[in-house]
Amino acid sequence: MKKKGEKKQVQSEKMSKKDNGSGDTFDGNLWQIFDISLFGRDINQVLNIIGSNLELGTKKYWVATVNPEFVMEATKDDKFGQILKKTSLNVMDGIGLVWAREVLKQKNGFKKIGVGIGTGIKILQGKKRDWVATGADLMLNLGQMVANNNLKIFFLGGFGNRAERSANFFKKKFILKDNQIAWSEGGPNVENGEVVRQINKFKPDVLLVAYGMKKQEFWIDRNLKDLDVGIVMGVGRSFDYYSGELKRASKKWQKMGLEWLYSLAKDPKRFKRQLALPKFMWKVLVN
Repeated sequence: MKKKGEKKQVQSEKMSKKDNGSGDTFDGNLWQIFDISLFGRDINQVLNIIGSNLELGTKKYWVATVNPEFVMEATKDDKFGQILKKTSLNVMDGIGLVWAREVLKQKNGFKKIGVGIGTGIKILQGKKRDWVATGADLMLNLGQMVANNNLKIFFLGGFGNRAERSANFFKKKFILKDNQIAWSEGGPNVENGEVVRQINKFKPDVLLVAYGMKKQEFWIDRNLKDLDVGIVMGVGRSFDYYSGELKRASKKWQKMGLEWLYSLAKDPKRFKRQLALPKFMWKVLVN
């Protein structure tokens, strides 16, 4: 491990302004959809970047796990869109973004439809899964990095005591010491200044924030300047999985990119939120 406090950050290469005719740009590691920049490489490359920043002891490296719902919300809420421009790294947390990237490379509308169908078939065959970097998957990888390098990790948010239960799961799975792991429910029952003090007293190398889409990004944006942290990442509902509150879709469903459908079947109340997916697909095709 390199010395803590080094200011250098490992970042993906700058994106050029090559336009594909749809207002979306592609170059090397990064691509842009509806004015949101995303890292366009597979999860192994995402882990290389995050791991390198942990080794450097980089401070306040902000990873956002972006899915189609994020994109649609950012097109409606300019403040949210501006926040997604402040992050250090936006990764593709959703197979819909992998699909969109291939479609948006096409200028012709008919080619878009053809590529969309072809890419959809490949996704159902499990051929595109490695390009998705979900918050739930990255959490496990970060847990392993923490264990391997004697680092510290903090769990913030979730409902009830899910932060504590998730932390206990990680503690057992990765055999972490008491001084390597901490948690706080945050939320409405804990004063925000007290939460920040708890985090800074612990000085985590990894901070996981589970307030749900948008709310967690606004919280990070408001507080990052005051936080003494290394990597910070919003992880949505991932604490639900690791606390044992919610069963995650099987590997087979995940591989086919149908984890969203499994979640909808388990929690039909998510129907209105899931409507963002067909709206996103239509926006990509007609853009």
